[in-house]
Amino acid sequence: MTFNKIIAGAVALTSTVALATAASAAGSVNATAPATATIVSPVTLTKTQNMAFGSIVRPSNANTNTVTLDANGNVTLSGTGNATLVVSTRTSALFNVVGVAGTTYTTTQGLVFAPTLSNTAAALPVASTGALGTIPAGGSQELRYGASFDITSATLAQAYTGTLSVQLDYN
Repeated sequence: MTFNKIIAGAVALTSTVALATAASAAGSVNATAPATATIVSPVTLTKTQNMAFGSIVRPSNANTNTVTLDANGNVTLSGTGNATLVVSTRTSALFNVVGVAGTTYTTTQGLVFAPTLSNTAAALPVASTGALGTIPAGGSQELRYGASFDITSATLAQAYTGTLSVQLDYN
């Protein structure tokens, strides 16, 4: 084999590879991917029971009592005042959360009385079933709210009305 024939063969082979590469670089390909969507109903929050602290006799001494309503509707007095509880109806506020099981959420709450009571604070909710912040299996959860405020001998003896506001943010 002569050197010219080897060179001619190498050039022909290189040309063939170049044409094959050029041919595979042109054209188009297609692919598909499945797409899914899940539509769920929004989370709802409904008040099912009002909050009631009942009747309290304000302290007659110069000291302060804190009136606390727990998530189960029990009222207690703390502090150095001599206030007393009067037998009356007491209930924690109840809210029902409904949504897809496993949905997580956070709450923000506030309590305002008119006329104003000092150091008013809404407590964090207590979930009646499952973990607070996650809607349990079955898709429903009751939230129980308590709260507190201070009274002194200067607290006006009258009926106080308030509003417990609850905001639920879910994911």
